[in-house]
Amino acid sequence: MTMRTIPARLRSWIVPFALLAVFSCTTPALAQDAAPSTPIPVATPAEQAEPPPVDLADVPADRELPRVSVVDVDLEGLDDDETRNARIATTLLRLTPKQRSDMSEARLQFLLRRIPAEVGKALEPFGWYSPEVEVRREPLRDGVRIVIDVDPGEPVRVKTFDADIDGEAREDRFVMRELPKMEPDVGDRFVHADYEAGKARVDRKLAERGYFRAKRTANRVEVRRAAKSADVTLRWDSGPRFKMGEARFGENQFRPGLLEPLVDWEPGDTFHRNRLLRLQRRIAQLDYFALIDVVPDEDAVGDDLQVPIDITTTPARRTSYTGAVSFGSDTGVGVRGSLNRRWVNDRGHKWLADAEWSQRRSGASTQYRVPSLRWMPGWWSGEAAFLREEPKDALGFDRSSLRAGWQGQREPWTLSGGLVFARETTRSRLTGAAEATQTLFYPEASVAWREVDDPLWPEDALQVTATLRGGLIETRGERESFAQIDVGAQWLKSIDDAQRVILRADLGTTAYDGDPRDLDFPISLRYFAGGDRSIRGYVWRGVGPRFEGEVIGGLHRVVASAEYQYFFDEQWGAAVFVDAGDAFNETSEFDPKIGVGIGARWRSPVGLVGVDVAQGLDEDAGGGTRLHISFGVGF
Repeated sequence: MTMRTIPARLRSWIVPFALLAVFSCTTPALAQDAAPSTPIPVATPAEQAEPPPVDLADVPADRELPRVSVVDVDLEGLDDDETRNARIATTLLRLTPKQRSDMSEARLQFLLRRIPAEVGKALEPFGWYSPEVEVRREPLRDGVRIVIDVDPGEPVRVKTFDADIDGEAREDRFVMRELPKMEPDVGDRFVHADYEAGKARVDRKLAERGYFRAKRTANRVEVRRAAKSADVTLRWDSGPRFKMGEARFGENQFRPGLLEPLVDWEPGDTFHRNRLLRLQRRIAQLDYFALIDVVPDEDAVGDDLQVPIDITTTPARRTSYTGAVSFGSDTGVGVRGSLNRRWVNDRGHKWLADAEWSQRRSGASTQYRVPSLRWMPGWWSGEAAFLREEPKDALGFDRSSLRAGWQGQREPWTLSGGLVFARETTRSRLTGAAEATQTLFYPEASVAWREVDDPLWPEDALQVTATLRGGLIETRGERESFAQIDVGAQWLKSIDDAQRVILRADLGTTAYDGDPRDLDFPISLRYFAGGDRSIRGYVWRGVGPRFEGEVIGGLHRVVASAEYQYFFDEQWGAAVFVDAGDAFNETSEFDPKIGVGIGARWRSPVGLVGVDVAQGLDEDAGGGTRLHISFGVGF
């Protein structure tokens, strides 16, 4: 035995006993593990200095000291956000369960003493600057539970809030009206996140409106812990407002000048970032490009403060093909496919073709488009189409048509108009019923107003549409005239993150010289009700005037719907609804059919999917218990 080995052995015996003696003298409450719910006396964060940052590798971990297993750590007295922040800030809670299951008493004592300061620091962003933190140890059969009980105390409240803007933006009401919206208000708890969000909104508004040299000249918050008050001072110097410069299009697959009409500003107009976003959306609607960048070149600004705008594009695949298997409770199982030649030549012409087949509806169409971008971005188009519909309980038809027209869009408006020439044959299921063939020629025009906050997952949306058509119908050598107007509206309003209401209304009316009860009036222009997008609880086109049990449709239609949706989480929800309406020929015949039901809603990756079970209350009109499957919300 050498002299060096003796001290080492002595240390292995002496050090543990010495440390236990020290802990038993200095912290008697911690040494008595058997005593339940023993509080650890601590100071509040206001009374003690913030401890230095801890590297867990530096915490004492002598494995020869007594071992302890922390089975659970409870944090009580805080709301969800505060608890989350405190857990992130507390060293003990950042340890893994494995690390907490085997630690020395010295290491645990070290971490417990840090908890009040760590929790106190974590609560300051929520306005709690003087919390009382009590830490308890509760013995368990296989270790101990640590309970952290927090009383946030009295919050720090805003005593004064002084925010102002100097420079040209002081005369810009769109910027200045952001100041009164800033939070927290005087008297409110000083929550850091609200304060930072308010500053960010002002910064963003200044940038949106072209104050590129804006800067904060004062950004001061004075917190008085004893008085539990905060004084806020904010100042911005906006500098000058920049102007829109030249729109510079990069190279693309089209002849020069084709896209310039989409630009809605002149060099020298006041700058607004929304102009860039509108231009980007208009170019995207043309479906020519896979990527579109509209970026201000701030480095090229001259003494005139005009900012050149660079537009760079990446072409999309020139020809796209799509195919799908479909199912709808109205039309049954089907397949469909389409071809889209995004540009035929350097003038931006397009060619589209699509075809579909299902159990109750089939058709095909081809369309040629020529861009029309100068007044309202849109298209001149010519279309040839064939459509066959074979509803379960209503008249069917074959229709071949030619249409020439124009459609344009400038948000939130969409306008369209055209001339239609069609030949239609009525198809009846009644034995011995004669087919009727009509030749139609009429102009039609439509207008739509649409505002949707999110096309895929709307929370607030409103859409109003109106269509007017009228012309001549020739059947069996006789000509009759008609005029028709359709008006529809849909409104969606979110009550909160989980609840929303959807209201829908549809009104259609026809003026016709002939008798609507015969087959001379085309089926494609008649009104029907019933189905997924009409009155649930009734078959598709199952509501309307009847002849020998077959629904032949009417000259007028009124339908309304109300639906309430509640989402349990981000994906799944439920709905209750009531639909009502009727299709009829005379006002005296109007007899609303009502459908009620419940449904499930799924926010799928491609949009909202609805599955409804509806009960039609009028059995004589075909009402019953029916399953309806729908996609999207119709906006």
